[in-house]
Amino acid sequence: IPAPSNNFAPRFSVSYSFNNKTVIRAGYGVFWARFHGFGLNTLLLGNGLFQPNIYVTPSTAGSPVFPNVFTSAAGLPSGTVNLQFAAPDFHNPYTQQGNLSIERELARDLGLTVSYIWSRGIGIYTQRDVNLGAVGPRVTYTIQDAAGNNVSTYSTNVYVTANKMDSRYGKILQVENGGQSWYNGLAVQLRKRMSRGLSGSIAYTWSHAIDTANQGGASWNIGWNYNNVTTPGDYRADKGSSTLDQRHRAVINFLWEPKFTKSTSTAARFLVNGWQLSAITTMASARPAAATVNVSGSQFPGVSLTYTTLNGSGGWTRVPFWPVNSLDVDQLYRVDARVSRSLPFGERVRAYLNFEAFNAFNTITNTSINTQAYVASGGVLRPTANLGTGTASQGFPDGTNARRAQVSLRVVF
Repeated sequence: IPAPSNNFAPRFSVSYSFNNKTVIRAGYGVFWARFHGFGLNTLLLGNGLFQPNIYVTPSTAGSPVFPNVFTSAAGLPSGTVNLQFAAPDFHNPYTQQGNLSIERELARDLGLTVSYIWSRGIGIYTQRDVNLGAVGPRVTYTIQDAAGNNVSTYSTNVYVTANKMDSRYGKILQVENGGQSWYNGLAVQLRKRMSRGLSGSIAYTWSHAIDTANQGGASWNIGWNYNNVTTPGDYRADKGSSTLDQRHRAVINFLWEPKFTKSTSTAARFLVNGWQLSAITTMASARPAAATVNVSGSQFPGVSLTYTTLNGSGGWTRVPFWPVNSLDVDQLYRVDARVSRSLPFGERVRAYLNFEAFNAFNTITNTSINTQAYVASGGVLRPTANLGTGTASQGFPDGTNARRAQVSLRVVF
């Protein structure tokens, strides 16, 4: 595994104050990623020497039928062992990052910041199957509508089993640095410092994240059966909005701690004063997802595709004649709120009784959708029903985005 030893990472920053109310700041840096352990483990175990990965199906010639098993690793069916190796110029991915911001004091407790944020990812991990061999014949798929009418066609060159470089193996994946990414963002933030019992901020970000080679979907994944792109080695053909792209995002938060009376009586300390109300409201546009094709069985007489994708490459199964990541998952609207009560038992002991509601208005947001747009069978692409409908509303870190509430007591002493 090549291991470059000179990952030069310069970083620069500058700030300049025009007066006591306006400051401009700028920065630039190069940041290298490390070789992650999963990738190193895959390369060490995927070279066929220590732990061969075997992929068989019931239709694979020589494969056992359940409940029978392989008696030994000798004489494995041809084309079932997958290999991986690092490209000769394999190196750490890196990003160039820059920002430019102007901060302005609008009032004694009010400030405005406008920032431009830029990031450029270079040499992101990708995989390419070098065992596919030369491209084969050109075929044409018929595209139908939901009523079964022929509405269009799609033509592509295909990779066929007969052209494989070495029929003893399945995929021979070269791990290389073919991926790139681009991010541009404009962020505006209005902040109010604590005064008269109130603090808060309003932040809005417009941004666009773009990548090649399906990086947003699984850039970390260099597993034994993963191939990044639609057409082998043509990473730019899959350039489009990243699955991590979120064009608009606004966050509003505040903390209100009113003081209703200046009295220091027991009733004032335990009943009237000491209340806090805070909330975070998040609104965001939908993230994109790629429409996919499920390829089933043989497609054209006399043409044996190497793998079950439209071009037989075993790569990305997205719909190749649609824009990259052309589906929207779901918009986001969420309010998290907390009511807190301070209980001052003494100078050295204070308790806080909290009631918190996460997603207080129970606005359910889809986190994944049905992405299958077509089924390919016998050279015909038939549309799939329920494209774009939600399939899940959960995810890290909460497990669910349904409303949740909790009560807690915190004692500080």
